[in-house]
Amino acid sequence: MINSTYKISFTCILTALLITLSTVKSNAQTTPDSTTKGGVKNLGNEDINVYKEYTPVLNDAFKINITPVGDTSIFNPPTLTYAIEPKPINSNYNLSPIKPVKIKDDNIKKLYKGFIKAGYGLENLPMVDLYFNSLRSKEFNAGVRYSHLSSTGGIIDYGNPSNSHDALNATGIRYFDKLSINADLGFKRDLVHYYGYQAPDLFSKAETKHILQDVNAAFGIQTKKKNDDAIAFNGGAAFYTFSDNFNSSENNMTIKAGAEKTVSKGNATLDVSYDAGKYNSDTLEFKRNILRIMPRVNIKKNLSALTVGANLIGESENGIGAFRIYPFLVGTYQLIPETFSVYGKVSGDLQRNDLRSFGNQNPFFGKNIFLQNTNNKIMFEAGTKIKLDHNLILTASASYSNLSNMAFFYNNVDTVSPGALRDFPTTFNVVYDKAKHIKATGALEYKFAEKTTAGISIEYNNYKTDKLSNALYIPALRAGLHGSYAIAEKIFVKADIFYVGESNALEYSIDTTQATRKLVTKDIKLKGFVDANLTVDYRYTKLLSVFISLNNIGFNRYFRYYNYPNYRFIGMAGLSYSF
Repeated sequence: MINSTYKISFTCILTALLITLSTVKSNAQTTPDSTTKGGVKNLGNEDINVYKEYTPVLNDAFKINITPVGDTSIFNPPTLTYAIEPKPINSNYNLSPIKPVKIKDDNIKKLYKGFIKAGYGLENLPMVDLYFNSLRSKEFNAGVRYSHLSSTGGIIDYGNPSNSHDALNATGIRYFDKLSINADLGFKRDLVHYYGYQAPDLFSKAETKHILQDVNAAFGIQTKKKNDDAIAFNGGAAFYTFSDNFNSSENNMTIKAGAEKTVSKGNATLDVSYDAGKYNSDTLEFKRNILRIMPRVNIKKNLSALTVGANLIGESENGIGAFRIYPFLVGTYQLIPETFSVYGKVSGDLQRNDLRSFGNQNPFFGKNIFLQNTNNKIMFEAGTKIKLDHNLILTASASYSNLSNMAFFYNNVDTVSPGALRDFPTTFNVVYDKAKHIKATGALEYKFAEKTTAGISIEYNNYKTDKLSNALYIPALRAGLHGSYAIAEKIFVKADIFYVGESNALEYSIDTTQATRKLVTKDIKLKGFVDANLTVDYRYTKLLSVFISLNNIGFNRYFRYYNYPNYRFIGMAGLSYSF
């Protein structure tokens, strides 16, 4: 289109030019001149050629008007009318009854009044454990338990290690609207033999027999708070008499009272107890009393809790006494709610040492045990609890204690007559020393419902003693693994393995090269050991089950106390029944 336009324009320009030239020529021919005939000068014919560069010119373009033009006539819309018909729609609907939503009742397990577990194992090892208890009641609960375990097996190259353990306990509690009353009665008898000598026929069973008897009773009462402004009270009394067949005995009575009141953001408590005891042996006789006053204020706010108080303790022995004040401060904080918490503690206390507690730790003690209380002057402790997962929990703690009169067992040498030493079976006495104790513990526990549980624990102890070269019979390291697994709710398997590190003891010997038979002592090491146990329980019905228990599967020979080895392996089988 552009090239065609150029051609048209050029033609028009050329035509206009020719017309102009023709007009000029005509005018020149008709111009009057006086010198010519008729007054017109004749110029003659002349051709004129015009030469000029071509200049293209584009004409203006005119757009076509495309504006739509409508009909401007007026449109008259029709008139509309609306009306609602008052006729109801058929909405008949047949309703069906809806069952009410019920909260499912918790499965209340059926209780049985009686339970018995009995078995028999290697080393002539019978076992019986019997319970009898009342059923559910909002007013009263009572029960009785009897247990027996004994063994007459022997240990090669050592004395007679036969032993028996019997215990009978009865307990009851009565509930009232405003208070509750409880009572407990107990009897315990342990029989062991001093078998810590390597001459099996040197002594008879009667000469090495050691019988420990414990008779105890307790009574308590506790009131209920009607509201936050009320005060709750509690009180009670307990008594025990402990004795052995070597004329050592101890009687003790404890009276307790306490009160609790709600305060702003927490509660306040006050507990008071008085402990009175008397100890007798062939050569010793003294009275020992302890008074404790323990005020506490507990405050909770958001993710933190704080307990502030003191331990006010007075002690006396044969009329000579002392009064001590110990701090008590415990703080906890939830760094991550229900997941990560830490705590710290500063305190001190007086630990009562008595013949009864020593007998529970080491039944092979001898005559004339000297008793002193352990004074924990100050103790610092810190720890944490971390919930790594819904079923995985980690706990850890560390502590430091400054102790005086800490009790350690050592090997004793008994005499046949005054001034004469004899190779009697190894027995134990107690020595007291100052000690600084550092302790660290850790545990990792996994539990998945009731089907699977597993865990690992570790404990480290470091003692710095004053007069003793080492802490006696306290291993520096203890570690353990345990786990259980349920198979089809019928078979329950439980296993544990633990390690106990080496410990220290004092070895006594008599120097027979001298006429005075001089007593010689030296430090010795008891080797660490590993012990593993396995129990399988098959529940034939909900009432009847059978079990097999295997102890010390590795057949390891180790010594818990010097010259007192363990059985290498013990296996037991039995059953349990509820009735």
